[in-house]
Amino acid sequence: MATTFKAYLIHCITNLHAGSGDSNYGIIDKMVQRDPVTSYPTIHASSLKGGLREHFENNPTLKSQVDAIFGKEGKNGMDSESGSHRFLNADLLALPVRCTHKQFVYGIDHKLVEFINAKSNTILKKAIFKIDVSESEDFLFGSSTSEVYAEDYKLKVQTYQEPFNFKQELITNQFATLQTSNFETIVKNLPVIARNRVGENKNLWYEEIVPHQTLFITFIGTSDTNTDFNKALTTELIQIGANASVGYGLCRFYEIKFLETKTNAE
Repeated sequence: MATTFKAYLIHCITNLHAGSGDSNYGIIDKMVQRDPVTSYPTIHASSLKGGLREHFENNPTLKSQVDAIFGKEGKNGMDSESGSHRFLNADLLALPVRCTHKQFVYGIDHKLVEFINAKSNTILKKAIFKIDVSESEDFLFGSSTSEVYAEDYKLKVQTYQEPFNFKQELITNQFATLQTSNFETIVKNLPVIARNRVGENKNLWYEEIVPHQTLFITFIGTSDTNTDFNKALTTELIQIGANASVGYGLCRFYEIKFLETKTNAE
């Protein structure tokens, strides 16, 4: 049977650190994973699959199906076996950006919209975004406030438009579209958190994090008609990345269900 892909929205409930294993040879000891083309934060397919596998190994309903879903790990010199599901990278969909008239607004840019739509059109033959994003101006959609700043950038106010071609409840009244150069500056300077090394009170290490409320999108494919995986994936909090003991990486997955498009005859 052919592999059928579904798109999933990932909402970071807490800060997330899916580590790249890299340092910037400066203050930051541990960097987050980034897409090699856009340089935007990402969750590599291997990290996503590993987090999901660990979660479902502790799920009574799916524990017996873990090897079938994720593949059987090779032991004692034996080759690994592929599972029924295919996992792709989770790409940045929208980033929370500090704002002057509320805690934050979700920010996107032209490059992100173009990249996500191209990928989704290739995999699903459907676009994720339906908003047109200006490359030359910064806008806030949905505010009645006359003067608004996101980080250091002044936003022009526009009437709210639905940004996506699917129903969702996370971006419902306001979001910002930023010039790519401005958005890249924000994405480049993600928050950095200092942490104590265990047993060494004076020795700090610093790690970059993807802030909570960030939205990612991923695509998972399978030829299996079993619905247990999809049900568990979209009804439970799942921990992705490192530092689970300090509450990092709690995520909620939502299956993306596209809005029906009406034809001219309708």
